[in-house]
Amino acid sequence: MASRGKKVTWVIRESGGGGFWMSPPWVKMGPFTLQLEHVATMRFFTWFSPCVWGEYDGCSWVRRFLHGTWLGRTMVHRLWEKIRMDTVNFNGLFLSARVGVLNYPGNIHDYVTSGQVQIIKKDISHLSKNGTINFADGTSYQTDALIAITGWKLSPNIQYKPDGIEASLGILTESMSSEELEFWSHLDKEAEREILQKFPYLTRPPKNVIPYKQKVSPYRLYRGMAPPGLTSRSDNSIVFIKMVHSTANIIIAETQALWAYAYLNGMIDMNKDKVYQETALSSCYGRLRYPCGFSAWYPEFVYDTVPYADMLLRDLGVRSRRKRIATQEVFSGYTIQDYKGINREWAEKRRCDEGKKVI
Repeated sequence: MASRGKKVTWVIRESGGGGFWMSPPWVKMGPFTLQLEHVATMRFFTWFSPCVWGEYDGCSWVRRFLHGTWLGRTMVHRLWEKIRMDTVNFNGLFLSARVGVLNYPGNIHDYVTSGQVQIIKKDISHLSKNGTINFADGTSYQTDALIAITGWKLSPNIQYKPDGIEASLGILTESMSSEELEFWSHLDKEAEREILQKFPYLTRPPKNVIPYKQKVSPYRLYRGMAPPGLTSRSDNSIVFIKMVHSTANIIIAETQALWAYAYLNGMIDMNKDKVYQETALSSCYGRLRYPCGFSAWYPEFVYDTVPYADMLLRDLGVRSRRKRIATQEVFSGYTIQDYKGINREWAEKRRCDEGKKVI
């Protein structure tokens, strides 16, 4: 509307999380200028991110140095401090996947600086006649038209039967039994202790965390897809695709699709004794790692997409290092093209494994 010459007043509720940071398509990293989306999927930068599934990339010694030693943590701190300087009021380490790219033809901030777009940070109390918007502080604003971009409830609208089955499926729920609460509380405490011991940097979260709260349990899905209760009992009857959010969603979608197919057909070897433990680890990790986002309820991350894909491909027995040469593997961002052929590779491996069993 502003681009069409209309005067726009943008009301952001004061009690909410507000708008999030926008970045140029190209960012400066030392002497290099890189595409933003490639930074998040570059192995070199993923090493600086505390990640519970980071060891699946085969470079656990690098991560142990960076996160387990004084010198390494100093290097990690300096990198994230550099990123923090480009954002407002937040430590870059704790930012979630709610990131935008300024890819418009012009600079949209010019509308704000010129006054054509006015920003008001107040809570709306109610609407009244003649286009009047009334705020909680007693003031009001008159407008010709109102476009409402409202919030949402995290709980799914789908009603699962029998009643109360949501917690056993690992999906968001507002009602858990006392036994379920006690069971997960114990696992969460153990997981949190392990994460903070492994990544001391996470013991210092920012003060400005998202104020958004909803009284629902988080998603608790094995590998971000499978109900842990059913999985531990070898019941591979259901998966929930794309409950994981990232800045590189297409990579997650591609690897999850193959993993889900293999899982539903009982073609993944897993340690069923550790399913609950690993599920709790992933769930708690999101809350501690990205407190400035929605990870307390569902998995969302930025720099952990490639290690996550590594983990799924390792489960499938498919090669996770997809680059042709070592320097590209470390310093070139992963894209969807790098995962071309994973379905064929997995199918060939299955045929080979079946042939060995026959022999």
